Amino acid sequence: MNDNAELYHKGNNLQRNAAIQCLEAYGPKMKWKKSGDRVIDIGCADGFVTNIIKKYMPNNFERLVGCDIHAAMVKFANNHFRNDRTSFTQLDIEADLPDDMKGSFDHVFSFLTIHWIPNQEKAFKNVYDLLSDDGDCLLTVLGHTPLYTAYTVLSETEKWSKWVTNLDQFVSPYHVYDEPDTYLTKVLKKIGFKQYDVRCKQKQYKYHSVQELKDAISAVNPYKMPKEVFDEFFEDYIQVVRDLKLFDQTNNNSHTITLHYNLLVIYASKS
Repeated sequence: MNDNAELYHKGNNLQRNAAIQCLEAYGPKMKWKKSGDRVIDIGCADGFVTNIIKKYMPNNFERLVGCDIHAAMVKFANNHFRNDRTSFTQLDIEADLPDDMKGSFDHVFSFLTIHWIPNQEKAFKNVYDLLSDDGDCLLTVLGHTPLYTAYTVLSETEKWSKWVTNLDQFVSPYHVYDEPDTYLTKVLKKIGFKQYDVRCKQKQYKYHSVQELKDAISAVNPYKMPKEVFDEFFEDYIQVVRDLKLFDQTNNNSHTITLHYNLLVIYASKS
């Protein structure tokens, strides 16, 4: 994922929208304590969604920690959203956890992050290990989405094959699964969660212009392209979208563009 925090902050409307919808539906189902909840948000990026989570938590929480692998994201988040009970720190959820973080949180949130992790089982095991004995988590990961299909098509062209490489490290592993919810249920059970509910939801998001879509692609584009290269890449990207009819209503720059995608929503508890 791109580590440009300013760019991500400008183009992450889909991520914000998906997180809010999930929190509206599942926030009340979390096992909130009478007081003193300890909460962590994995893959906090610019910190905006972490800040949104607070609206769905009891006001008497003890602490909220946002974590991200990218130092630039953590710095941006601390500069904009840090306060006496909210902070941000650097963490690789695929690596071994620091001992002082194990069992230290009552709730783990992660929105549209874990599908970026090559070792999926390690990431989910770390979520489990972050939780206290009666802790629970609410996670979302991307399933099938035309965003990935367009990247795949371009990666197979002579023009872009040198730029769009190691696609398996970028595309969600659940993009090609027929029943990703069944697979993830088995993973959660194997790790040790006692309760788990995995739903594959069909979602849509409306971009109000081609420029808004371009900002969104630029925000998560993992390939470090000079601006002029990315501008040309996006022209070819949007042409693939039109040719394959991957999105709705891509007739010209003034039309709304509707992205249909699958979102995996995961609730799990250790007790």
